[in-house]
Parts: sequence; structure tokens; C-alpha cells
Amino acid sequence: MTRAAIWGLLAATLIAGPASAEDKVAFRLNWIAYGFHTPFYLGVERGYYKDEGIDLTIGEGQGSVRAVQTVGAKGDTFGLADGGSVVAGVSKGAPVRAVMAVTNSSPYALSARVDAGIKTLKDFEGKTVASAPGEAGLQLLPALFARNGVDGGKVKILRVEGAGKMVAVAEKKAEGLMAGLDNQSITLPRQGVPLVDFGYAANGVNTVGLTIIANEETLKSNPDLVRRFVKATTRSFQAALKEPEASVKAGQKVKPDMDADLAMAQLKAGIGLMASEATKSLPLGQFALKDWQDTVDLMKQYQDLQTDKAADAFFTNEFAGKSGS
Repeated sequence: MTRAAIWGLLAATLIAGPASAEDKVAFRLNWIAYGFHTPFYLGVERGYYKDEGIDLTIGEGQGSVRAVQTVGAKGDTFGLADGGSVVAGVSKGAPVRAVMAVTNSSPYALSARVDAGIKTLKDFEGKTVASAPGEAGLQLLPALFARNGVDGGKVKILRVEGAGKMVAVAEKKAEGLMAGLDNQSITLPRQGVPLVDFGYAANGVNTVGLTIIANEETLKSNPDLVRRFVKATTRSFQAALKEPEASVKAGQKVKPDMDADLAMAQLKAGIGLMASEATKSLPLGQFALKDWQDTVDLMKQYQDLQTDKAADAFFTNEFAGKSGS
């Protein structure tokens, strides 16, 4: 190689610069992948995370509590967890914070068979409601009753394990059940048991829904990574809002056994929970202090939450809803 060729090669290398390495990021879902998780897969498929210099790996989850624990222990960079689990975890020492709102409205619902003739919450008096032990919705049921003039002493709770509550309603052993607007409220009607839903948020008892969480150390040492992850995630959900079919298809490519119709129903239900009354005018991804204050107050009164932390200690709006996100 001539000296001129060598200098030319060196010049080209200097102009091109070193290849920028992508940040390897592990993201933990709150549960096994379902319809409302598909926007994350859409973002990966379309390169939104790569555009932000992120090589993203998405892992299925085992509940919000586990996601908080894993991110708190730095087992994953980011996680998806409901607001109540974030409050409970942080109050017990988990070093995490919510950095982006996914759903600001609670998914909890008290639902009843349509043929039970229940038109209002007060109509549950004298009826039986099936519930799994320890459900957060069950723990907050007294608040729902109190704020809607229902005598909770006149409502029987049938405690069953797991999917048993859907069986109890299907077999008419209970008129109602503790449900999720993005879960049982969709699956039971698909199984031939139409329901009427009384969402907690729509009836005066809202708690923060799904949030993106990060470790406090990540927030301090690499805030730019948090900002880029939130930006890519915001872009992913904006795309899913415009093209829900594409979002579901992206999920199916990763999880071929995902039922398209069910996934679409779950995605649309989740989209309906993205804004709360307090966040209707806020940019996608931002929280309202009121929603967190309501969550903390409800947990203190009905779930024996012990904390002296202010409501704004559990979240930040520093990264979400900014110009260019």
C-alpha cells in the first residue's frame, strides 16, 4: 500500500470516528406478555430504542412486586410495576422511582354478571362477590363502598384461589367478582359471561396504574439513559395509539401463541387507562401529584401502609413528556 493510500485510509477512519456502542438494557415486564405490552415490542421492531442507542432485552415478569425487587437489586435496568407496588416497595427500602406513567388510572373493577340485574354499586348489597385472597382491589373495596354509599356488611365475599373467581361467576355461585378492566372484564365475556363493570377510578377510588421504574442509582449516575429510554418508550406508545394492529403483530412475532383478538382487546383496554382525570391535559407519560397522593392516602387507610415519605418521593416527571419525546 502506498503512503498516500495509507494516509487516505487513516483520514477516512478519523472522519468516520469510532462506532458508538449501544447501551445494553434489560427491561422487566410486570407479567407474562399480553396485549398491552405489545407497544414495547413494536418499539423494538421499529428501531425506536436503537435510535436512542439502546440494545433492549424485554423479559416477562412475575408480578409488579417482583419487578420492583429486581430493579431495586439492579437485576434489570428498568421495570414495569403498578403504583401501589412502587409505594409499598419504596416504603420498605427498595431504591426505585417511577420515571414514566404508562396507565394513570387504576385497572381495578368490581364487576357483575349482566343477568344479575346489578345496575349500581349499591345493588351489590345482598349479593356475593368472588375474590382471590390478598388482591389489592379487595383491600380497597371498603373505600369503593364507602365513597358510593354501599353497606359493605351486606356484601358477602367468596374467597377462592386464582381463576376460581371466574368459575364461581360462570357457575352462578357468585353474582360478581373482583376484576381487572384489562383482564377478567375482557376474558369472561369472551367465554360467554357478559359483565357490567364498575371501575374503581370511575367511581372515586383511583390509584396509579402501571409505571416505568428505574433504580435511584441509575437516575443519579446515568440520567441520560433514563431520558433516552423514556423517549423511545413514549414513541412506541404513540405509534401503538395510531397503529394498534401493528402493535399486536409485533407482539405476535415474539409470542406466536398470542391471540390477536384478545390482545387487541387488552391493548384497547390499557389505552383507555392511560389518562386519569388528573392527567387528561398532561403529555403522555407524565404523572399527576394528586394521583400519587390519593394512592398513598388509600394505602395508609386500607392497606396498613407505614411511611412518612411524601407522595412526590415515589415518582419524577423529569424525564417524561418533554419536548422532542
